[in-house]
Amino acid sequence: MNLIYQYWDGELRSGVEASRKNIAEYAARIGAEHRFEHNPRYFAKSLGAESKYYGAFRPIHDNEFDQYDNVLFLDSDIFAVEDLQENVFDAFSSESEIGMCTEPFQPKQRTITLGQITSARDEKWAKIIKQIWDADLPRTEEGLLQVYNSGVVLYSREARIKARERFVDFKEYIQKMKSSGMINFYALDQNYLHAMIFICDMKLQEMHNGWNSYIHYTRDRNNPNKRVNDCRTSETKLVHAQGAGLDRLDEEALYRVVNLPESEWKI
Repeated sequence: MNLIYQYWDGELRSGVEASRKNIAEYAARIGAEHRFEHNPRYFAKSLGAESKYYGAFRPIHDNEFDQYDNVLFLDSDIFAVEDLQENVFDAFSSESEIGMCTEPFQPKQRTITLGQITSARDEKWAKIIKQIWDADLPRTEEGLLQVYNSGVVLYSREARIKARERFVDFKEYIQKMKSSGMINFYALDQNYLHAMIFICDMKLQEMHNGWNSYIHYTRDRNNPNKRVNDCRTSETKLVHAQGAGLDRLDEEALYRVVNLPESEWKI
């Protein structure tokens, strides 16, 4: 039995509701259960404000999820392309423990970005992981640190139990990042999971990037004006609509963003 899990802490925006509906329909097509929770605040007592990010790990720490063979966690800005029939669970190898997609655009982009998430900060973060937990993090063919996106994460039952036993305590990781002078981004769920996979020697499957084709805004030294980076291809299956403000669009507008060229978005 397979489950797709989503949650949202905070005001229930129109885009979140559109994602919930879209993914529920996709889950029904592939014969999976779908569970969406609004304001679960599962780790609120222990983590406070950070709980809205670390709630992504509820399927690991809540024994209720042990009944499922596989659990797919999806951010609430993920959408299946129109009438997607391909089953994401069929793409997950029985020998794998965790499935994630890389962000192929990011490693090189972070060398020239005008934002705060830079390759220099990535390198400092990787050095901290090595010094404290003696784990080496993977790199691209160009020697840059690989980036994994935590918006689409597939866990086997065995992986969830193993992670529950081995993953570093959230508070310990957060404290180490903050005391080392890292900006908050590196103390949150995406980098935590990235690190834990290699600290704990999890069997990672790099899934086809069509399962997490992201759309977001970006600026860099070569293009200082904000522009859309659209990673969709003919093989796109799930679209990660990360652009600021997209979560406040209505269902019809988000349909265009997910399924049509940017020239036809009309937003």
